[in-house]
Amino acid sequence: MPILMILLLTAACLPVPWPRPFESLDASTIVAIAGAFVLGSVLLSIGGCLRVLREIPKDRGAAASLYFRLRKRFALVQLWGTVALVLSGWGWAVRELASDAEGVLAPFAELLVPGPYLLMLLANWIVWFFAERALQAAGTSTQPFWSLPAYVLHQARQFVLLLFLPVLLIATQQTISRHDPELAHSTPYQVASFCWAFALLLLLPLFVKPILGLKRMPNGPIREQLSATATRMRFRYSDWLLWPTRGLIANAMIIGVLPQARFVIFTDRLLEAFDPPELDAVLGHEIGHARHGHIPYYFGFLILSSVVGGALLNYLESLRLLPDDFDDYGLLVGVFGLGVYIFVVFGFLSRVCERQADIVGAKAGSCADPNCEGHTPETELIEGGHAICPTGVRAMARALELVMHLSGLDRPQAGSVRQWLFAWWKSWQHGPPSHRIDFLLSLLEQPHRAARHDRFAFRVRAGLIAILLATLIGTATLIGWEEFFAQL
Repeated sequence: MPILMILLLTAACLPVPWPRPFESLDASTIVAIAGAFVLGSVLLSIGGCLRVLREIPKDRGAAASLYFRLRKRFALVQLWGTVALVLSGWGWAVRELASDAEGVLAPFAELLVPGPYLLMLLANWIVWFFAERALQAAGTSTQPFWSLPAYVLHQARQFVLLLFLPVLLIATQQTISRHDPELAHSTPYQVASFCWAFALLLLLPLFVKPILGLKRMPNGPIREQLSATATRMRFRYSDWLLWPTRGLIANAMIIGVLPQARFVIFTDRLLEAFDPPELDAVLGHEIGHARHGHIPYYFGFLILSSVVGGALLNYLESLRLLPDDFDDYGLLVGVFGLGVYIFVVFGFLSRVCERQADIVGAKAGSCADPNCEGHTPETELIEGGHAICPTGVRAMARALELVMHLSGLDRPQAGSVRQWLFAWWKSWQHGPPSHRIDFLLSLLEQPHRAARHDRFAFRVRAGLIAILLATLIGTATLIGWEEFFAQL
C-alpha cells in the first residue's frame, strides 16, 4: 500500500508540535525506549525467520505461506508501533534534541521522526534475506540468488523510488522554509517548485532505469511477441525493460505518460512463470491503464482532492468551528483525513479502474468469435482489442491466478467473514484477485458485463470530478475567491 505508506511517512515529517504525554520522561529516556522497541522488533523478525527456516525442509509450500503471513503481520506491527511511539514522545524528543537554541530544527532532522521505522525496515531486509534465499533454493528457480549486500541494495532501490523520494522532497521543502522563509514564500520559488514537480512527473521514467537497475529486454521470442501485441493494441512506447529481481518479484508496469518517455517493464519472475497467452493478458492489463488514462486521472484526482480538503478546513476555521490549537495540528489532521479519504474513496475508484484494466487484458488475447474454444497459430486476434472472447478471458483469469500463487495469497474460504475482510484489507487498492477472477469468468456467460462496467467506470470517474469541482466552487464562493487563491 505505497500511497498510505507515503502519507504516514509524510505525516511523521510534518512541522507538528508533537506531544510529550509523560512529563516524567526526558528526551534521553524516550530515545532508550525507542531503541528497545526497535531491538524487540528485530528479535521478533529473527524468531519468525527461524520458524520459516525450520518449516522449509518439511513442506516448502507451507513455509512460503508462513513467510508471507509473518512478513505482513510483522510489517503492520512495526508500522503502527512506530506511530504509537511517535505520539508517545518520540516526535517530541527528536525536536527537543535536534533543534538549536532558538528552537529551529536542523536541516532534514524531521526524517529522524520516522527513523525507528526506517531502521526496522533495514533490519528486516537483512533478517528475511536468509528465509527468501532458502525458499528459492528449495524451489524450482534456476537463477542464482542475491548476495546479502546486493539484496539489501535491491530492496533499498525500490523503497527510495516508490516511497522515500516524495518524503525526501517534502523534507527538502520544509528545510528551505525553516532556514530561508523569505525565499520559500516568494512567487518565483513557488512557481519554480510547481514547474519542477510537473517536470519530475514527466521525466521520472528516465531515472527509473538506473535507480532500479533495469536492463533492456533482450531480443528474442518474448520481446517479439510483446512487441507484436503492443502493435496490435495500437499502444506506443519507448522501450521494453527487464527488471532483474532474481525471481523475487512477479510484476509488470508501464512507467511514463508521454510515449517518448514511456517504458514497459517486466520482472524476470513474471517472464519465467507466465506462458505467452498470460503475458499478453498482463501486457493488455497495463495497456488498459494507459488507454483509459488512469494514472493521469489518479494524479489529478488526488491533487484536486487535496485542494478541496484544504479549502474545507479553511472554511471551517473561518467559522470558528475548529479548536483553538488546530493551527498546531491542522496539517496532521489534514493528512490523516486525506489518508481515510484515500482508503475509502480512492480505494473504491482504484478497484473500479483495475477491473476496467482486467477487461482490456482479456481483450488483448481475444478473437472475433464470442464462442471460441481455443486459439490456433492461424487464429486472427482483433486489432485494437475491441472484442472479447472466452479464450482471452481465461488467459487473463489464469494470469491473476498465477499472481495470487506467486504472491502467497489464498482464496478466502466461503462463509469466512474474517478471511473476506482480511482479503479486502490486503487488496484495498486493487481488489482481491479472487473477486477479479470471478468477475472475469462471469464474462464467459455474460460478455455484455464488460461494456456495462466500462460505462460504470466512466460515470464513477466523471461523477467524482463533478462532486469535487462543485465542492471547490461552493467553498471558494463562501470564502471569497480572492482569499481562496491567496490560501493556495
